[in-house]
Amino acid sequence: MTDKKYHHGNLKNELIEKGLEYIDKNGVDNLSMRKLAKICDVSSAAPYAHFANKEEYLSEVQNHIMGKLTISLKCCMENVIDPRRLLVELGKDYVLFFRDNPLYYRFIFFCGNVNLEVCEPYQFFVRISEDFLKAAGVPEKDIKYKSMAMWSMVHGLAGISSMDGFFEDGRVGDEIEKILCAVSL
Repeated sequence: MTDKKYHHGNLKNELIEKGLEYIDKNGVDNLSMRKLAKICDVSSAAPYAHFANKEEYLSEVQNHIMGKLTISLKCCMENVIDPRRLLVELGKDYVLFFRDNPLYYRFIFFCGNVNLEVCEPYQFFVRISEDFLKAAGVPEKDIKYKSMAMWSMVHGLAGISSMDGFFEDGRVGDEIEKILCAVSL
């Protein structure tokens, strides 16, 4: 057995982030807690101080990503000055979050098991969009579907935003905004 250095810092976060990179390259089925420890250069027991097993680790990775996205959306909302721009800004923030963190997108929507009924960022986005649509006078019978369509749009844009050539370099935010504004309520 090799001696591992004592790990200083935020090991839990390092396990999550380096594990995501490993999963992206090798697949979730190829990850083990032992491999995770090796990736982070810690003892094979170290990950168990944070996660009981691989399933708990994967669940915590999903919670980590969803928590960061929720924080990003809430910060975005707090910084919107013109309430008429709220949905566009939230949509832009959602797309840019995943464009800046493509590993997060791939993990959540290809490796994870997302239940939208309890997915905090989705519920937050839907709640805000429903309130916005009600205030805009959209008929009650249309609000649920319009809200779902808006989320689907930003989610789809997030998925394709990392594709080469989809957005013009240096103009990503502007182009996302133009796409979001192209669809009217």
